[in-house]
Amino acid sequence: MEPTPASLAAFHAALPTDPRVETKKMFGSPCAFVNRQMFFGTFGDTLVARVGPGRAATLAAEPGRRVFAPGPDRTWPDYVQLDATADAEVLRGLAAEALTWADALPSRRESRADRKAKSKR
Repeated sequence: MEPTPASLAAFHAALPTDPRVETKKMFGSPCAFVNRQMFFGTFGDTLVARVGPGRAATLAAEPGRRVFAPGPDRTWPDYVQLDATADAEVLRGLAAEALTWADALPSRRESRADRKAKSKR
């Protein structure tokens, strides 16, 4: 789902300034990665933050938040989804929390697309 100008602005404003953070597109939307693990991104007019299944379920109980569902009958229980118009401090805090969570996960292997892109450089 293509990001809106509001979600793009909120994403960039909340993105942690950290040398480990890499930004690239996933499903056509800007996302942030650490150790090849996605931790924060845009989805239409919303943002998603990877905070773990327990934390995502807790946050989803609050108004304006939900466990991320990129499609019908398909949920990503590690991610909480919230409107890009949420409080900027809340978004920055969730992005930082998501970076910490994802950084503790094992690094993902390099994808075939990543290897192909590197070989063209």
